[in-house]
Amino acid sequence: MYNSHRAGSLNRANQTLARDVELQHLDKKKAGLIHADSHKASLLCLFGLSESQLRSVPGTMSYYRYIEACFQPLLADEYASVWSALGVQKPLSSTHCWTLFDKVCSTLRNLKDESSSIEDVWLHSCPQPGGNRMARRSPQTGDACYIAVFSVLCWATMTFRPQLDWDKFKDSPSLMLHQEPFDQKGLKMDYVRRPIPAIFRQFHRTMSTTRWRYPIREGTTDHSVSLEIASLNYASLNMIGKIELVWVDDLTSHLEFDVTKRRLSIFRFPSFCAMSAMAEEIDQAVPIFKGILRTLYSNNPDAPKESHSSAQIHQEVLMSYRLLFGQKRRSRQLAQAALKKLKTASEDDYDSLLDLVCTQPYGSRIHNLPLSLWPVTCRGVKESPLEESAYSSQDDFPLFGQRLAKLQEFTYRQQPSRLRDLWRDRRNPLQWYTFWAVLVVGGLSILLGLLQLLVSVAQLIVVLAIPQNCTC
Repeated sequence: MYNSHRAGSLNRANQTLARDVELQHLDKKKAGLIHADSHKASLLCLFGLSESQLRSVPGTMSYYRYIEACFQPLLADEYASVWSALGVQKPLSSTHCWTLFDKVCSTLRNLKDESSSIEDVWLHSCPQPGGNRMARRSPQTGDACYIAVFSVLCWATMTFRPQLDWDKFKDSPSLMLHQEPFDQKGLKMDYVRRPIPAIFRQFHRTMSTTRWRYPIREGTTDHSVSLEIASLNYASLNMIGKIELVWVDDLTSHLEFDVTKRRLSIFRFPSFCAMSAMAEEIDQAVPIFKGILRTLYSNNPDAPKESHSSAQIHQEVLMSYRLLFGQKRRSRQLAQAALKKLKTASEDDYDSLLDLVCTQPYGSRIHNLPLSLWPVTCRGVKESPLEESAYSSQDDFPLFGQRLAKLQEFTYRQQPSRLRDLWRDRRNPLQWYTFWAVLVVGGLSILLGLLQLLVSVAQLIVVLAIPQNCTC
């Protein structure tokens, strides 16, 4: 009797446990669906794309997860005033910080004036009374709110990496970047009243430069440089130049070359560039974002409307993946190995579009990508990207051309150190064929001469071996 009662109790306990596990599974699934919907809504708000357009780009979730990880410093007590001004509770995890991002992006999309300031954005983002102008006078209220808006601007354009750690502010809160030199204090909070593009232009002017590390669109010349695939493919860079890759999170560092450490920086979120280029193609790019990009990178920053100024940088980044990795088999193999390490290190925010643009040969998978992803000069007549053996630094890469030209100049200075490297060095095809033709022809000539000498020696030995009195 006792055993029967005990068995029944165990059975009921197991059934209850099974129901709890099933409910937990359903709750996680429901949370995942809500998170996916939130991801979709945030990206649609930021880029102004349709759901079908969003689905045509692989790896979009990686950018979403990266931004979500960047929210972590906003959970600190110093930013509590941000959430209070927005009328929401202070979030307990970074997954609940999208309210700020979505609110600021929505405000930026509605503000048509590119000369709007960070203060203007915040005042339009938060309801009264949290959004009054007097809030800026308190470092614990207004300054935190303005730093949060500045951070959203950086994340939404991926131009710079904002500094949010309150302990890094030396004397008082300021607008700071991770890239700037350690001896700088950033920009004073008075800059929040200035036009947003002017703030980014000021940061751009303070970026450190060397002979090998040009800011984008700087150091240009009147003549175009031919960018040869044979010299710039990653197999040549790695084999001859001993260059390694560093994956970076901001567009400003893309193709930046550290000659002392022989490290080439590569932007690791091509899906962001793809979505941005598509948004520009259908005229859905946020005006203030266009103003920031035009101020930083365009040919004529003072021109109010320059065609392709904001889309060009994203298209060039995408095309640079094909130039460096996609057009040579050995480069695709090396890229695959490098991406495998990146995938292990990046965990959830790995961009799967990297696999497509870096490791796939020219074919249907590349053709199926939207044509708006590529520069106009790199599009074929059949509505597909046009891949050449050489590109123009001015026509095809007007923004990144000088960085690529300097990288090519560095590789030209390097010489193979081993015979195997000499065989693989195809940077100058004419020189390569000439060298090996001379080597083969010269080697055959020497070999034939040696064989002829051996035959002559053998004949002499035979003659000397015959006795002098032989009558045969």
